[in-house]
Amino acid sequence: MTNNIPQNIVIVGSGTQGSMLAFRSAAYGRNVCLYDLSAESAERAMRKIKIWFDEYVAKGKLEADFAEKAFQSITVASDPKASLKDADLVIENVPEILELKQKVWAEIDAAAPEKTLLTTNSSSLKSSDIGIRVKRKDKTFNLNFMTPTEDDLVEVMWNASTSEETKLAVLGFLKAQNNVPIITAKEIKGFSLNRVWRAVKKECLKLWADQYISPEDFDRAWMLEWGTPYGPFALMDKVGLDIVKQIELTYYAESGDPKDMPPSKLDEMIAKGHLGVKTRKGFYEYPNPAYEQPGWLRGEHTKGAHTK
Repeated sequence: MTNNIPQNIVIVGSGTQGSMLAFRSAAYGRNVCLYDLSAESAERAMRKIKIWFDEYVAKGKLEADFAEKAFQSITVASDPKASLKDADLVIENVPEILELKQKVWAEIDAAAPEKTLLTTNSSSLKSSDIGIRVKRKDKTFNLNFMTPTEDDLVEVMWNASTSEETKLAVLGFLKAQNNVPIITAKEIKGFSLNRVWRAVKKECLKLWADQYISPEDFDRAWMLEWGTPYGPFALMDKVGLDIVKQIELTYYAESGDPKDMPPSKLDEMIAKGHLGVKTRKGFYEYPNPAYEQPGWLRGEHTKGAHTK
């Protein structure tokens, strides 16, 4: 660490969020190691990261020389012990399954140096639950990044064991890479902003599944009313519909309320491989989804949605 700010960042999991987080930290001069058991997934992530660096250079956000050095500085590892040996901060990004995250955290805790801070990029699970078998409880907390390549917002949530030293280090790290931390001071499932988003998402899925409204019409209404560049269904496509389902299932597991079960219609889309942006089809078709087309917002263009 430099001035108590984490410099050596290990990203565990190279999927959608993991690849974006690796890019973000490297773009702000951190030393990044991207760990994944799947070499194919890691290679795919590095291809995406290179595209983002090229886009930042084209937009004048980064100098070409710096971007190339930053990209080349990202290491990829499939050996957990090797990836963790110098880690100041580990950000875990494995699927939203409590038992899996608990297992991964316990393995990280056993292998990482004493100094290493440990967090999850989970949007619904609490760090105290994930870290039930972790010894370094004072160094654990939650982060919830949105779209790290596009925006600066990150939700931060402490648990009852998070030390003041850890809090200062985490906020220093986030501000050093131009994130805007929004703090939930004590644990609650789903953070604060994300709990509100979850309520919106849950009701949107119900309205669609019960055939009250199409994803296109709802998103158009949302965008017209609040001036956003896309609506809730498009955002679910960006998150990944498989991830959306996993998150909803964590709420159901906690409540046991059948109303918290995601609709079977969502299962049907997932079974077809319609997961959103990453599979080029979800509620919309990609690239060039309908909501980006001229005239679509005012109902003059209606092609490109996948609503069945």
